[in-house]
Amino acid sequence: GSRQSEGNAAVQTQMQNVRYHFTDSATVIIKTLSGELLPTEGSEFPVFDNKDSFRLRIGYAEIGIAAADLASIFNSYVFARSNSPLKGVSMSIENGQLKIKGKLHDVGTIPFETESTLGPTDDGKILLRTGKVKALHVPVKGVMNLFGVEIADLIKNGKIPGVESRGDDLVLDPSLVFPAPHMEGRVTAARIEGNAIVLT
Repeated sequence: GSRQSEGNAAVQTQMQNVRYHFTDSATVIIKTLSGELLPTEGSEFPVFDNKDSFRLRIGYAEIGIAAADLASIFNSYVFARSNSPLKGVSMSIENGQLKIKGKLHDVGTIPFETESTLGPTDDGKILLRTGKVKALHVPVKGVMNLFGVEIADLIKNGKIPGVESRGDDLVLDPSLVFPAPHMEGRVTAARIEGNAIVLT
C-alpha cells in the first residue's frame, strides 16, 4: 500500500531553535519540533531546499511567529489574489490580544480593526475569538457584520483556504494558512508571548 512506500520515504526530523523562512518576509521560530518529513505527491523523497517536495507531519512542536510575520503571510499568501476582499493587513499584539487592522474592499475601501484572543479548537485548529470590532473607527456588532454579505459568504463557504467562521469567531487551519512546506498536526495550545504567537 501507499502507507508502506510513504513510510520508507519519510525522514525523521528533530529541530531546536530553528529560524525557518516561509517567504522572504516571513519567518517562524521553531523552538522545538519532532516529526517526519514526508514526500509530497510526485516527489520521490523530501529535499529540504525544495519546500514543495515535502510536508511536515508534526509529532510535537512549539512554533513561534511574530505578529508582523503572520500579517505578511496573510498579505502575500492567504489574501494574495488580486480580487481579494482584504488588503493591507497589519497585526500587532497589545495587552495580550492580537490586533488586526486592514482594509475591506467590498463597497469602496473601509479601514477596520479587530481585537482577538487566541486558543485551540477541539479539532486542532487556531481559534481567533474576536472581542472588539471597528470599521471606519466605529464599533461594529461582530466580525461577520463587519465583513458584509459577500466576504462573510466567502469565509463561511470555505472559499478562502484555511479560514472559516464559527459564529463570530474565525478559525485558521495552519496546514492551509501557512505556505509550503505544509504542516500536519493538531494545535493543542495557542498563546501570546511578547510580540509573537506561540503554537503548540
